[in-house]
Parts: sequence; C-alpha cells; structure tokens
Amino acid sequence: MEVIVALLIVAVIVIGYMIAKTKGGQPTTAQQTTAPRIACSGKSYPFSEVANDANFPHVRSIHTKIRGVTKENPDGANRQQIIEQYCRRGDALFLVREPNNPFDPNAIQVRRIVYGDTEDKHRLGEQIGYVARELAQDLAPKMDHEGFVLMAWIMNVTGGEDDASLGVNIQIEEYRPAKHRATTRQKTRKKATSH
Repeated sequence: MEVIVALLIVAVIVIGYMIAKTKGGQPTTAQQTTAPRIACSGKSYPFSEVANDANFPHVRSIHTKIRGVTKENPDGANRQQIIEQYCRRGDALFLVREPNNPFDPNAIQVRRIVYGDTEDKHRLGEQIGYVARELAQDLAPKMDHEGFVLMAWIMNVTGGEDDASLGVNIQIEEYRPAKHRATTRQKTRKKATSH
C-alpha cells in the first residue's frame, strides 16, 4: 500500500508541477487520434499538456519500443486490450521502477497517465509493458540513486493487422534533478582544490 501511495505522489508531483518538452516534433493535441475512450479506465493524459520544470532539466530523448506488451498485468488485465482501447499517439506515459521484479532487478514499468475525477487531476493508469532490459540497466541506477525522472509519450501503435500483436513505439524523456548538476560541480571543485 505504501508503494502505491508513493507512486501516486510521485506521479502527481512529476506531472502536475514539473517537466515537459515544447520543442518541435512533439505531438500536439490536434495531432492526436480522437478515438473514443472507455471512461472506467480513464482518459489518457496528453504529453503536450505536461509543463516544463526548472527543477528537472531535460537530459535526452530516447526512441524505443515497449517490451512485454503481449503479457497480462498481475491483476489479469490484458495489455493488448489496454493498448488497443486506450493508447494513441501523443499520450503521456510514466516510467516506474520495479526493483523487486524476480526476473530483472533493473525492471522499469511503462504505465499510462490518465485524468482523474476532474480533468485538472491525473493519476497512474495501467501498465502496458516494460523498458527493454538493456536500456533499463542504464536508466535504473539513475532513477534509484540520482533521482532522475522518466516520462515518455507514444510515437505510434504498430501491428494489429491479420491478428498480429500490437506494439508501441515511444520516446522516453529523461530528466535530471537540478540539484544533481550542482552536486556534481561541487564534487569537481572539491577535488580540484584539494590537489
């Protein structure tokens, strides 16, 4: 229960008060597919509405494909159905560490961000997969030890024809706490002055 509460607090802090990109190539609300959404699972939050935050400067963007999209979530929810019904270009995603994953201690979940009871509130939605193992190996230590925050947006949903599985291409946006930069500079200065 504490983990869920912590995740929700992090999501609210991250999304509501920080981060985002406004550079070219990002989808706008007008570019998004306006397919109907089922209300019970929550309307997807568009990445274009996430605001910049000076406390978490952008580090880099990473294009990748979500892994594990054909699996079921622990609650029995089918990820393929979630993707088909709810996932559209431009939807915001939040990346959540799963350090107790029995198969990969660096596991990073990819979860939808959805509107809450009112459109000015948002929350974590369903998991739709994982970050690739090789990429998670690079990103997990930054999240765990340096406070990096990872969000993403859906570039496109692929497949689905002739009973093929759906896939999701995303762009991960990596954000570093501003204090991280200052701490690194201070360490460098201390080393320089001690010699």
